[in-house]
Amino acid sequence: MVMQKSNLHGLAVFYEDQREFHSLKNEIFTQHTYYVEIENPQPVIIDAGAHIGLATLYFKKMFPGARVIAIEPHPANLKVLDLNVFENRLEEVTIVAGALVGTKEADGNQVVLHGDIGHEWLSTTSVHKGAWTGDQQTQKLRVKSYELSQFLTEPVDVLKMDIEGAEQEVLSAAKDQLPMINHLFVEFHPHPEQSLEKVVSLLENAGFRLTFSKKGKPVRQAEATGLVIIEGVRAV
Repeated sequence: MVMQKSNLHGLAVFYEDQREFHSLKNEIFTQHTYYVEIENPQPVIIDAGAHIGLATLYFKKMFPGARVIAIEPHPANLKVLDLNVFENRLEEVTIVAGALVGTKEADGNQVVLHGDIGHEWLSTTSVHKGAWTGDQQTQKLRVKSYELSQFLTEPVDVLKMDIEGAEQEVLSAAKDQLPMINHLFVEFHPHPEQSLEKVVSLLENAGFRLTFSKKGKPVRQAEATGLVIIEGVRAV
């Protein structure tokens, strides 16, 4: 694929697939899916499933003093993510090459993921064969693995998580550390190995007040079917 470049709110953004870029740009910069108000001028933000870095760019645009940990497993995405961070001269951004997993998925310090081969989009790399939908052509990809708790050693202002069907296992493995997070956005992907009810229960037990949205619009929990964004705010 040929590398392309676009100007986005004064940011130089490199990408390889135009449709994927415009879809993610609409979600993050137009719908403001990850909009959050933070009083801390130097917030700590974890971007799990950073892809090519659009959410990282969004957070740094909103909070120039933020310290961002951008976690991404796919080598092709990592190349573009690194370029976007470098070309925009973003400081205090740490790129972590690897995948978040639950304890049982870890194989030593590596995990097998399944990356897309049926089309050019690279945003659906998953721990599940066939991606979270189960119907895509994928190939095995061995990457370094991390547990979320490894990054929750200090208060975290925002956790953004888009990890393609591993949400329940990852959050469950870090349940004792979840109170370290003040605000979170979890993109929930329906899959037979996890349920929205269990993720909701886990987050509510950790002290979060939850709201839900689909395609940029708020919905009630009863309407939260399919691909859903769960937003959690720590209860005062």
